[in-house]
Amino acid sequence: MEPVASTWRVGAHPPEETSILRGGPESAGLRKRMERPARVGRLVLSLLGVVTSSAGVALWTTSGSVLGLAFAAFGGFLLALGVVQHLLHRRDMAHWPEQALLWSEGLELVLHNGEVRGASWSDRDLALQLVARRAPPPAIREYLLVWLMDSKVPPVEISAEGFEAICRSAANHHLKIMQGRRGPRVEGTHLVEIRQASPSRTAPLPSPTNSWDPPMDP
Repeated sequence: MEPVASTWRVGAHPPEETSILRGGPESAGLRKRMERPARVGRLVLSLLGVVTSSAGVALWTTSGSVLGLAFAAFGGFLLALGVVQHLLHRRDMAHWPEQALLWSEGLELVLHNGEVRGASWSDRDLALQLVARRAPPPAIREYLLVWLMDSKVPPVEISAEGFEAICRSAANHHLKIMQGRRGPRVEGTHLVEIRQASPSRTAPLPSPTNSWDPPMDP
C-alpha cells in the first residue's frame, strides 16, 4: 500500500477517552467466525489422529506389519497437531480484547486475561492496521483493528465511528497513513495501515503522509 491523496485533513482531536469496540450480536458473530476454523481444525485432527493411530496399532498387533507402526506414528502426529491447535485457540481466547479505548495520546486494549496493550501516537514501533469489509447479515459491514505490534492479539471488531476516529487521530499526529482497496470502491475491502512517519535519509516521504481518505461506504 502507498500513501494516497486525501479529501480529509487534520481535524479536531477526539475526546479524552472513547470506547471504540463494537458490541451486540454483530461482534459476537465475528468472534464465532474467527474461532470456527480453530474449533473445527482441532476436532478433525483429533478424530483423524485417534482413528489412524488405533488402526495402526491394530494392524501391528495382528500382523506385526511395520506399516502399522507407521500408521500409529502418523496418528500420533495428527493428535499432536490437534493439541497445538487447541493451545493456539486458548491463547487467542486469553488475548481477546475485552475493551478498546481511544485516548488523545494513543490506543489501549484490555485483554480477556487482564493484560493491557497500549500504544502512544509517538511510539517508534507504532503499527496498526484497520480493515473495513463486507460481512454476513446482520452486520453487512465490519471494521477490524489489527494490532500489528503483537501477533498474539487477534483482530477485534470496532465501530465505524472508532475506525474513522483512529484515522483522524493518526492524521492529527502526522503519522504515515497507507491505504489500499480491494474489489468495488463502495462495497469492497478498505485497508488502512498506520505507522510512525520516519523521514528517509535520501528522499522525503511522498506527500501527503498525514492525510485520511474516508471509506466510501454506502
